[in-house]
Amino acid sequence: MNTYKASMDTLTKVLTIGVSILLLLAGFAPLLSANGFQLVEWINPSPFYVMPFAFIIILILTYGFSPKGYAITEQDLVIFRPFKNKHYPLETLKSISLLTPEEMKWTARVFGVGGLFGYFGLFRNKRFGNMLWYASRRGNFVVLERKTGKTLVLSPDDPNSFVSSLQQSNKG
Repeated sequence: MNTYKASMDTLTKVLTIGVSILLLLAGFAPLLSANGFQLVEWINPSPFYVMPFAFIIILILTYGFSPKGYAITEQDLVIFRPFKNKHYPLETLKSISLLTPEEMKWTARVFGVGGLFGYFGLFRNKRFGNMLWYASRRGNFVVLERKTGKTLVLSPDDPNSFVSSLQQSNKG
């Protein structure tokens, strides 16, 4: 099994830190109000006291589905995620290609995350149509077109080695 890291680039790190701080500060601001926090408000909480928990859940879920790396086994491509790894059979791959960020311009996020712990979820552009992204950076794009018609976009730290390994595994 060959494993490949998926590190966040500088922009993704800045977005993750900035949004996390903003969510936590916005969520906990009501608890730090001049009135203080009283036990009665725990029994019948206003939405302001539910916000910190909602924001923490958003951060946990986003982190839990973010890509942390990839592995190529004899039969599968594995996408490592904190909550549950995703497996794709190698036999379903139709084509493998490296793309530059310029070739991915005008890609729109349909339903997913665009910078907080990475770029993952459903994205769309004219060239590939709908794509499932499991990327941690805005570069090093590896596009895997599948026989099922679904396209995957990954961003390993070493895309050339990843593609070479994937092509060798896919032939065997």
